[in-house]
Amino acid sequence: MKPFALGIGLLAIVGIASPALADDYRIGIIHVERILRQSKPARAAEARIEQEFKSRDTDLRKREQDVQAAGAQLAKDRPSLSPEQLAARERDLDVRTHDVQRQRQQFAEDLRARQFEELDKLKTRLDQVLTKYAKDRNYDLILQDAIWVGRSVDITDDLIKSLDAADTASAGSVPGK
Repeated sequence: MKPFALGIGLLAIVGIASPALADDYRIGIIHVERILRQSKPARAAEARIEQEFKSRDTDLRKREQDVQAAGAQLAKDRPSLSPEQLAARERDLDVRTHDVQRQRQQFAEDLRARQFEELDKLKTRLDQVLTKYAKDRNYDLILQDAIWVGRSVDITDDLIKSLDAADTASAGSVPGK
């Protein structure tokens, strides 16, 4: 009796699955990381961030060099300093070192926050472009970051082009850009 029930169950499954197998599905795969590295909007955001933080980074590098130079000078002058002078210069160097470290840490936090802000904007724009792309081309499913992708379903390059075109179009329609 069991083989009969198994046969009926198998027929039921095949019967249910047959319509699904007969349909043509349009599936695409994208590599988000590549899009976020190679698209014009991503490169433009990176350039904006670099420009925003460049002078601050240069100033911090100069301060770090100044502290290193002060440390080297203290080491050189150490034998000729009185204990009071040595203690005062060591305290001053410690204060300057901690100040520069705090500023560097704040810089890193501000930079990270700004990068996440730009990334969020870019991902929002990517979602809009991807949705339009999928609807215009009648995709049933778009997945991201698969382990292996055949050329026939990898739409990453097309999506980068669409994102670049959308960015160019929106830049042309916004005064002052």
